[in-house]
Amino acid sequence: MTSLLQCPVCREPLLATATGYQCAAMHSFDAARQGYVNLVLAHNKHSKEPGDDPEMILSRRRFLDQGYYNRVSDGINEAISSVFSGLALDSDCSVLDAGCGEGFYLARLKEALARGSEAHRRMECHGVDVSKFAVRQATQRDRTMAWFVASINDLPYLDASLDIVLSVFSPASIPEFARILKAGGSLVFVSPGPRHLNGLREIIYPVTREHAAPAIIEKAQELFAPATVSRITYPLALASNQVIMDLLAMTPYYWNIDRETKGKVAVLERLELDVDVEIRVFKKKSGDGELITNR
Repeated sequence: MTSLLQCPVCREPLLATATGYQCAAMHSFDAARQGYVNLVLAHNKHSKEPGDDPEMILSRRRFLDQGYYNRVSDGINEAISSVFSGLALDSDCSVLDAGCGEGFYLARLKEALARGSEAHRRMECHGVDVSKFAVRQATQRDRTMAWFVASINDLPYLDASLDIVLSVFSPASIPEFARILKAGGSLVFVSPGPRHLNGLREIIYPVTREHAAPAIIEKAQELFAPATVSRITYPLALASNQVIMDLLAMTPYYWNIDRETKGKVAVLERLELDVDVEIRVFKKKSGDGELITNR
């Protein structure tokens, strides 16, 4: 495959070297010993260590590694497999997990694709997160994939270079996603369904309202056309305080609730709740607003 990456300094193609990456203007980015490359420029940081902190990342990893969201991951894998099945059989393929966290979803996607009908296809899997701590954990899952510290608002990819962008429970930058996707490329956007985490939310809030439809539906309509939507729902029973607190640390509620409310969750030894997740696949439109395919 040709280079997918662009230099965050001059926007020229970024090529692999023995120690990391370098562009024609000699801007160099060395790989850390863990295997990832930091492409966030110092003057673009809004804090000393952007993104989730180590405690939150470890909580997420403990929770996800116990299989509680495997069915969500399986649904994502099915959606992306369907996208790949629509591409030319002899074409190379590329997928970016934008906001990859500690790498759970991308690692399981790569495993699923290697077992399925797409196993013969040459494929590049990339993961990007603004949290250095998250990307360090991600490299422990699979060092053969390309892991980068970068912001979703300034992704280190060339224009029209990727086939698929995956966004799981992460902020979305619609203009950036559209810029880096090929014409007819796919955005796979995963968000909470109406009843997601009911049970936990009923403890946190006096009145529990259903999650509204994600704002991306309206924001994406100029650049993307909706293709498919699927919904995954199932009950979940958590039977230890550690697991319950790990789940809480994965959510925005951890930072948005007061100490008293957090204390109510902190004493729980069992919690029954709903997993309710929606997976939307959008297709990038051509420059004139028409939807085209990669067949």
